[in-house]
Amino acid sequence: MLNKDRLKGFFSGLIFSAVLGVSALGVTVLAAPVAKNISVVYDNIKIYVDGSLIELKDGNGETIQPFISKGVTYMPVAAFSRALGKDVSWDGNTKSVYIKQPEVEAKEVTVSNVDELFAALGTNSHIKLKPGIYNISDLKQGYSDSKNIFWEEVYDGNKLVLKEISNLTIEGLGDKPVEIVVEPRYADVLTFLDCENVNIKNVKAGHTIEKGACIGGVFNFDSSKDIAVSNSILYGCGTYGIIANNTENLKLSDSIIEECTEGVMAISKCKNFEFSNSIFRKCESYGLFGIYSSTAIVFDKCEIAENTAYTKNTDMLSVNLSSEIKFTNCKFKDNKLFNLNIEFLPDIDFTGTTFE
Repeated sequence: MLNKDRLKGFFSGLIFSAVLGVSALGVTVLAAPVAKNISVVYDNIKIYVDGSLIELKDGNGETIQPFISKGVTYMPVAAFSRALGKDVSWDGNTKSVYIKQPEVEAKEVTVSNVDELFAALGTNSHIKLKPGIYNISDLKQGYSDSKNIFWEEVYDGNKLVLKEISNLTIEGLGDKPVEIVVEPRYADVLTFLDCENVNIKNVKAGHTIEKGACIGGVFNFDSSKDIAVSNSILYGCGTYGIIANNTENLKLSDSIIEECTEGVMAISKCKNFEFSNSIFRKCESYGLFGIYSSTAIVFDKCEIAENTAYTKNTDMLSVNLSSEIKFTNCKFKDNKLFNLNIEFLPDIDFTGTTFE
């Protein structure tokens, strides 16, 4: 493990390189505002990571030596990061170095039943579902020693939770969305916790039980980011099609959320959500869209139609402590018993939106 002095040298080296006008990647950057001469000492400094000696090399494979200036050890950020197996990139416009884990190509698996689906779930997995119905509740349930895929008890059964999963795609094959269902009415169809880069496409998801009897939602995203749902149908009796908390960068496109029993979505402490070319219809609600403490939630070219409030003059949009909320080029039509007076919603952008 690197000690504090070495880490200090690492970050100082990054600053030093920017000041000299030469990036840590070995390419010339735009003129720096400050230039100065310094004295350095090369003293055959060796770098060990977790007990192993590493050799620092530039992009051409040439060895680069760390050096000392005024008691601080400096190392080239790109060479050091590559030695640790990281990907490095440079943004000359912002003078920023980006260090990240290298991208791993997802393994493609084609499945035909729910047991095969369950076995394929995990990080760096692209699961292709053959046409059929995949009932999550048919899986063997109970204790799991996996920290990433496990069952969580709800009032009338169990729900499946995916935790800290990244780079996962679930894709239905064929002309029609492939169906994923659960039986417990208190369970979400799928719950994602601390997940990243999840892509769901051409999937139809909901509960097997009849309309009006559910407490759980369809997709639940908690503390996750970089989510995409496309060409899919999320249906009730689920309470909401989308439930999200503390989640960022979610996109839903070319999809339908329908017949949910409490509303289209409930999102809290979220940012950078985009819903486009989608239909939200035939839901019953005490508030169709619940948006709380969230920023940059955009609906574009969406249709909100044939939804019904449980009580007269229910607010269709429950927006609180939120900003940058937009319904652009959308269409509201044939919704019943809701209150939607845009004059009392001055902070929401309705550019190009129509009301019938």
